[in-house]
Amino acid sequence: MEHQKVARKKFMVERGFQIRFMAVVIIAMVLIALVTGMSMYTAVMQTLVNQFHGESLAVIQHAITAKLFVRSLLLIFAIAIISVFLSHRIAGPIYKFERILEALAAGEKVQEFKLRKHDEFYRLARAINELIRKIQGTGTGAKRESIVDSPRSIETM
Repeated sequence: MEHQKVARKKFMVERGFQIRFMAVVIIAMVLIALVTGMSMYTAVMQTLVNQFHGESLAVIQHAITAKLFVRSLLLIFAIAIISVFLSHRIAGPIYKFERILEALAAGEKVQEFKLRKHDEFYRLARAINELIRKIQGTGTGAKRESIVDSPRSIETM
């Protein structure tokens, strides 16, 4: 069977999941960055307070704070973009599995499929392809129903 390369057509295939995934990643990264940043900021400011006094310290503190704020926003944006791509490696295959299983349940003929190179769930994809071969290789509707509907078949999988 010939498989053609599958390109991403849209990145938000399971929008709810991917947004929750992105939120968790962003929150974790922001918390780590805040703890690290605040520790470094405190250490630097204590050193500056010991070295400088008066108005020059306020100018230095303002400059450092402004640069940290802008860089933090850029970092959060970059983390959001990266998390969308990472979540697509999970959500994309799940989206594909749902469509294929819905088609099988509706009695439609389904072709075996291949995941993209960096997607997750290869073992599950192989199992679903095996299920497709077993269901569609039987040739009769009655046999197909017994494979799909049999609790014994499902339990032994």
